[in-house]
Formats: sequence, C-alpha cells, structure tokens
Amino acid sequence: MVYAFDLDDTLYTEMDFVYSGYRVVARELAKDSDIDADIYFEGISWRRPVGFEWALDQYRRHGGKDVEMSVDKMIEIYRGHKPEIKLRPGIGRLLENLHREGHVLVLITDGSTRHQRSKIHALDIEKYFDKILISEETGGDKTTDIPWSIVEKSYAAPGQRFVYVGDNMSKDFLRPGLRGWLTVMSLDTAGVNVFPQNLSDWPPQNRPRYVVVI
Repeated sequence: MVYAFDLDDTLYTEMDFVYSGYRVVARELAKDSDIDADIYFEGISWRRPVGFEWALDQYRRHGGKDVEMSVDKMIEIYRGHKPEIKLRPGIGRLLENLHREGHVLVLITDGSTRHQRSKIHALDIEKYFDKILISEETGGDKTTDIPWSIVEKSYAAPGQRFVYVGDNMSKDFLRPGLRGWLTVMSLDTAGVNVFPQNLSDWPPQNRPRYVVVI
C-alpha cells in the first residue's frame, strides 16, 4: 500500500508556522527599538494581512535604529526563519506505525523548496518518507497530474493501491480521485486550518471519499 500525505494543515498546523515567523520578525524589530517583542507579535498577528506595515510604522516611531528596515526585509526574515513547529497529536505515531509495517510513504506538497524543506526538517519527518515531492522541484503542483503520475510510476505493482491524505478541497482530492486513488480528508476539529472544510461548498469531484479525525 502507498500512503501519500499532504504537509500543511495535515501533518502540522500551518498557522503555527505563520506565528513562528511573526515571532522571529517581532524579536528582530525589538532588538533596536523601544517596543517589546510581544507587542510587535500581537500587533502583527491581529492586523493580518497588513501587520508588517503597522509594525514598520511603530518601529520608526519608537527609536528603530536600522534605517534599512522595510516591509520587504521583514518578509525576507519571515520567509527565511527556522520554523518552531511540531506534528499534530497522533501524527508521529501514525507515520511510525505505517513505516514499521512496511508501507510506502510519500509526501506531496506545494510550495517552494526553501520553505517546505525547512518545515520538513523542523518536524524531523524525513526518516519516515520514501519519497518527498515538492511542486517547485517536480514542476507541477497538486492541481496537475505530475505528482500523482510520479508516485504511480515509482511504485507501480500488481494490485497496488494508492491513498492520499490531505485537508484542502480546492486542490487535494480532485486529481488523485480521478486517477482512482482513495482520498481521505483529515478533519480540522479545532477550527484552525487556513482553508475551511465545509463539504457542501464543493462539487462531488473535489470532495474526499472519507473524512477522518487523526
């Protein structure tokens, strides 16, 4: 059996990554201005998506010494930070069990190599996966046939079955479902995912075959 997993908001909570980046930016601003890092963090978080603009204004008003500080520099700090994130409860045990039982495990995720690899490294999950597919590296995201085809060609065998576990109905389940994969949505019971999971908002072909709580 081949089990493929999404990364963001499936294996870990994506907003944890966002807040992790905000904390790093806040600490950087607080180093040479008169505002505490916690105040910067709270202001950036509550004022999304214009939190960085607010923070830059406060930085300049309260003694910020880095004349080159800008929104672009803050974005670069955010993008390059080392994430402080952890797997969702039960995910580590699930991956460990599937790996120990001899199943093939694949990670399929969209995004840049820099960002996604930093998350994967922070979560310490490389050891579980036989193959990691990032859209920037493969040349096609999950809305294309590219990642699904790569997995099928890599692990084709008589009677082989493919399962994909994701969270986002806008792109996670349509392509694999059309190709005969078993699709499973990891349900966000805490209401913290970036993308809503209301099944009635999507046509049948975008919906997963099963919904589970991991």
